[in-house]
Amino acid sequence: MLYRLRQALLHHLPDKPAIMMEPVEPNKEDCCNSGCNPCIFDVYEKQLLLYKRFLRGDKIVKPVRNAISQLSYAKFSLTKSVKVSNVHKLLLFQQTLLDNNSEVHWNPGDHFLLKYTDDFNNCSRAFSPLKPSLCCDDKHEMENNDFAIIVKKYDNGIVSNYLYNLIPNDITLWRGPYGSFEINLTLNCIIMIAQGTGILPFISIIDKYLDNEDNLTKIILYYCCKNYDEILFRDKLYAYKCYWNFTYKIFLNHHSPDDKPKYLEPIFNHKLRSTNLSELLPLSGNDQFLISGSTLFMSEYQQSIKTLCPVVNIKLF
Repeated sequence: MLYRLRQALLHHLPDKPAIMMEPVEPNKEDCCNSGCNPCIFDVYEKQLLLYKRFLRGDKIVKPVRNAISQLSYAKFSLTKSVKVSNVHKLLLFQQTLLDNNSEVHWNPGDHFLLKYTDDFNNCSRAFSPLKPSLCCDDKHEMENNDFAIIVKKYDNGIVSNYLYNLIPNDITLWRGPYGSFEINLTLNCIIMIAQGTGILPFISIIDKYLDNEDNLTKIILYYCCKNYDEILFRDKLYAYKCYWNFTYKIFLNHHSPDDKPKYLEPIFNHKLRSTNLSELLPLSGNDQFLISGSTLFMSEYQQSIKTLCPVVNIKLF
């Protein structure tokens, strides 16, 4: 019902001339200190230049109507929380009804910022949004939610515990999207190296590439997890195996004799090694590496890749 109401509102909205409000300068705590590209302050400077052009009477391209903004927080309520492992939850969000006059737009690889405030803390954290269609089987949930995230609970993580303990109808504050990744169908091969929840931006990117029938780019995913229980999107990755241009391997730090892989499921009971990366040789300047995980994880494998091929294109998430 909410989805149909939204579509009806969008259909009857008048096409007004582009107007632009003066952007509000972010506070210091609005930066998540994660090395985002672009940073919230870069976005502000860009919007400020556009606003000055608008005041001069320059023609400004009308932006796509978006329910989420890069410079101000929008309210989204939690609709559902699903436990997907011992430490992970899938959270589904939709706009609050009063703000429900547009859709949420972002590109694969983008991230949103969550604002967290309590009596002692005021900070923001980056999370990769997912289309509900990528993580839900129920059509109603696909249509009536704007985005989803997966959060991992850390014992001393203030923000992760806040999200993990949310209940339906709780209100959260988000802004975005941010990101600089671009789909490039001219690449020969994209090699993705992900750690834990670092797979989230890659799932959206993989889906975008595989959904394009004209795409000839090969995609290789190396996915590093702690154990069987923490393999996210295990069934979806297994299903992606049917595509000629997608292959993947899962590397686990821990396993037990009771853990059983599926038929021909490429799970390896050891850490991702440099010898595994050497199997990718020879590499070319038309290949791209994407790495997503902790700062230490990304630094380690970035250095390993540069040792193998100094000229290769590497992007960190």
